[in-house]
Amino acid sequence: MTVLKALREPALPPAPRLAAPLDRLLAGTLAVFGFVLPFSPPAVALAMLALLLLLLPAAPALWRSAPWRDPVIAVGLALLAYIALHTWVVSGFTASSGRLVNHYHELLMAAVLLGLFRLVSRPQWFFFGLALGAVGYAAVHWLGLAWQPLAEDLSSRRISAGFGLALCAFLLLDQSRRYTGRVRALLRAGALFLAATVLFAIDGRTGHVVLLVLVACAAWWHSPPRLRWAALVALPTAAALLALSSTAVQSRLGETLAVARGAPNGELTSTGIRMELLHAALEVARGHYATGAGFARYGDFHSASARARDAALGRPAAPYPWAQVNNPHNEFLMQLVGGGVLALALFLAWLGLTALRRTAGRPDRLLIAMSLAFATGCLFNSLLRDFAEGHLYVALLAWALARSGRQEAAAPAVAGGGKRAA
Repeated sequence: MTVLKALREPALPPAPRLAAPLDRLLAGTLAVFGFVLPFSPPAVALAMLALLLLLLPAAPALWRSAPWRDPVIAVGLALLAYIALHTWVVSGFTASSGRLVNHYHELLMAAVLLGLFRLVSRPQWFFFGLALGAVGYAAVHWLGLAWQPLAEDLSSRRISAGFGLALCAFLLLDQSRRYTGRVRALLRAGALFLAATVLFAIDGRTGHVVLLVLVACAAWWHSPPRLRWAALVALPTAAALLALSSTAVQSRLGETLAVARGAPNGELTSTGIRMELLHAALEVARGHYATGAGFARYGDFHSASARARDAALGRPAAPYPWAQVNNPHNEFLMQLVGGGVLALALFLAWLGLTALRRTAGRPDRLLIAMSLAFATGCLFNSLLRDFAEGHLYVALLAWALARSGRQEAAAPAVAGGGKRAA
């Protein structure tokens, strides 16, 4: 099977009253959307706008698909509604509160994309577009190793790049099982290339940790049952040892283990800044865990906590950027501090329902791995609040949920001797 043949074959018939030209146009736009998804939030926004405009003629079919009835989507929409209501009650209807709520629009975006992926007959076009974009973005990072101006530009995106390419590496490996011949070989080579890029070309600890989690998932699921426990230990250990030969990993690991307060001039290392952020967030959470301090007001409480810590330690008021941040760089703490225990409970339910999803009566490996990767990244960053990571995750979530639904619908046909949809 060639790549072109895989692209030509519809995975399922177009939705009723979805004209074939519109079906192909939507699938093509989804491919473009997938291509830009790993590296360009502005391009993602433009592609999403194009999809919404193209969806206008298919609005009745999209409504009938009722994506909000999916438990994962329903809880996500409930979380978005709670964030909006809490923000407007605490902070009022202001431009800043509106911008804050917009940071979580991915939860609504997931519902629209799930409906869209259910409608089109070639959702795999999105997957191949994403694969091509991820591999191209990874290649750019290798060029950055030889061209300093490019490396400096990429450095500001190392968190989103590491997380995104690690997740895409697992996706390519997982989907390679659905194909044969050249397509399978290309997908597995792409997965290996993306994983190597995260380890050797991206100086981002989030990507390194997420990749190790996904290596453990792959070791468990791609090994014979009697060897799974051995593979679960051996493969992540081998990946970690290999990572130690990477200068990017060495620099981050050395800094993390040192837990240094900073250089003689008083500047904090990245690890030191992380520790200060965590301490301030925990202090704020201790006083506002019940009902939340307000998603748009976190910066004020954080600054007050930072000043109190400086005074307690007898050091000058911190002039560093970390003392003036609007989120704790931890999505779990962001939900707890911003909206209280109810927001955190909704967020945990959103992640948990994804991990517990069953497809054709069996645990869905892709959804489990995705939720674990996202939860791991959320320990170090506010991934749902951040556009690049949030866009990528919810788009993959919607695609995987639609895929799960198609397999569920095909399962009775398989049991009765019918042909299963791709």
